[in-house]
Amino acid sequence: MSDLYDILDPWGFSDNSNSAATGAGSTGSGYSDSTRSCLDRVILPPIYTIAYSAAIKAGSGSITRDVLQRVLTYSDLPSHIIGQIILSADTGAPMISQQDFNLALAMAALAQKNMTPSIDTVLFHRDDLPVPEIDGIEALLTDANMEIPRQSISSPDFADTSDDPWLSAAAKGADMPVASATAAIGAVSVSADSVVSGSAPPASLSNGNAGKGQQKQGVVAAAENRSSISNGGGVSSQTFVPQISMDTTQWKLDVEDVSIKESAERGGIVFKHTNYEVTTRSFTAMVVRRYNDFFWISNYLVRRYPYRMHPNIPPKGFPDNRVKGLTRFSSAILRIPFLRRDALVIQFFSNTDEFARVVKVGNLDMDAEEFDPNEEAGNTPWAEIQQTYTAFDDFYGQVSRDEEKYRVQITALEKIARYTQAIGDELYAYSDTLRTLNMPTESATGSRKFYMLSKAKRALNGNLNELSMSFGDASLLDKSQGEVMKTMSAEYLRRLYDVVISMKLMMDRIRQMDKGKEIVRIRERIDANRKALGLLSGESATSVSSTAASGPVDRSGMERLEKLIGEDTADLNKLELEQQCIELRFYQELARYKCYESFLHTHYHRFVEERIKHHTLALNAWKQALVTADDLPTNPLDFIS
Repeated sequence: MSDLYDILDPWGFSDNSNSAATGAGSTGSGYSDSTRSCLDRVILPPIYTIAYSAAIKAGSGSITRDVLQRVLTYSDLPSHIIGQIILSADTGAPMISQQDFNLALAMAALAQKNMTPSIDTVLFHRDDLPVPEIDGIEALLTDANMEIPRQSISSPDFADTSDDPWLSAAAKGADMPVASATAAIGAVSVSADSVVSGSAPPASLSNGNAGKGQQKQGVVAAAENRSSISNGGGVSSQTFVPQISMDTTQWKLDVEDVSIKESAERGGIVFKHTNYEVTTRSFTAMVVRRYNDFFWISNYLVRRYPYRMHPNIPPKGFPDNRVKGLTRFSSAILRIPFLRRDALVIQFFSNTDEFARVVKVGNLDMDAEEFDPNEEAGNTPWAEIQQTYTAFDDFYGQVSRDEEKYRVQITALEKIARYTQAIGDELYAYSDTLRTLNMPTESATGSRKFYMLSKAKRALNGNLNELSMSFGDASLLDKSQGEVMKTMSAEYLRRLYDVVISMKLMMDRIRQMDKGKEIVRIRERIDANRKALGLLSGESATSVSSTAASGPVDRSGMERLEKLIGEDTADLNKLELEQQCIELRFYQELARYKCYESFLHTHYHRFVEERIKHHTLALNAWKQALVTADDLPTNPLDFIS
């Protein structure tokens, strides 16, 4: 945007280089090989070699994401930070190279010093990197099969220091059998034997009064104890990661795969409507759609995927911004993997027929998605998923706070953009008054001596013309900066705001569809009917054995109760399956929601970069104005001589 007014950029950035420099996300896939090799010529502390050797042995000759997670657990960092580091270091290859392993340790060291764990930060601090603190890493050398447990959230490092429910969910449900729970993306270690037997975590991990050093010893001791159990044939601990698609495109909110423009031809015979030409890079065809088609596909996504987040369609009452809103809506659909693979979505963006005809003859599945929750959950224990779901209200409060936060930020940026553009307009109006051609003509009456231009006056007029040009450049820069803030910075935050709204709407749907109360009611009815059946069965046995029966046996009542119990049991099984689907989808979507925060790297990198470029250009303009101002005549007598 710096070339919006044809002002030369002293930094030499072009659109392509700028997008390449800033398009790299925090997952590491957008960085060049030269950037990722920034530590190759740096002399690293011995702890890097020790940790790499331990990881190689733990991974039986290679390092996987799981092994890297186990190593980073010794850094005592929260799980969502560890997950962010793993995403940044991972290039998508099956194994982690030593180069990427060193990057991960460097990011962990930066995170321990309260700095952002990213490759950009490592590149900036490569000459003064802190030493990573991973005490106890030698334990990996003693037993390659040992699993490192995740640090308990009830430790002093987390106690009463954060209101983030993603980190405090376990504290809300301490009576659950899992040691800890989190929906943040990243590995979550849970003891499998505690899940099975319901045993409590070791006292050294849950004692909030223990010191940090004692806690590390407790973690290592618990790992050694768990390793000995595993070697003796017991159940070993496992590492669980939310089973979600790790396609990083879905979190790059600046990626737009769709181009939409109004068609010159209006549709309809009697009542005319606007048609939109939709072109995508994913599909070769150009399709024509009307607003009702977009609205229909939005309702379909809600009906087909009720327990998932999906984009929000812009309201119909704002035609001026409708093309922009529909472009944002369509691009968001194609960024999300499970929506991009939907059969009806593919038809929407690729079939050139009228969409109403496509829906009518397509014979496509319109019902809500069906899936096996146990298969979808993978190796994540249900106790972990259920414990996260018990903190639903806490997560809803966090999402509501995110909504208010982004709303305030968007409003502030839009105000700053308007004020900046207003300053540019006023500065341009001021510069216009400095031009000689715009000055009022002097009266020809009186002595010719005073309306003839002196040498100083001619020099003054020339310098004022140059000042007018410098002021004009500065005013155009302010207007350009305001336009950038409105079209890019505020727009990026608005896309994050849309994600928050999508999450909140999904949670509202889940709250309405929750089967918990209905399950409790059916269970109570089954228990009551079983008690009644037990009483009838007891009376029946007594009447048969007694010689003086008081009356006939109520066989019909027993059969009726058995039938009711059977029907209620079938309904209960169905409702419990639906509730499992709800809880699993909430767990997965919560993890996906947290991953969207990685886009803040792109937003603030570009925001700060544009501000720096603007101030550099403005500084050059004002320096030129200062040179011109210094050349203005200073002797009063020169104007009348």
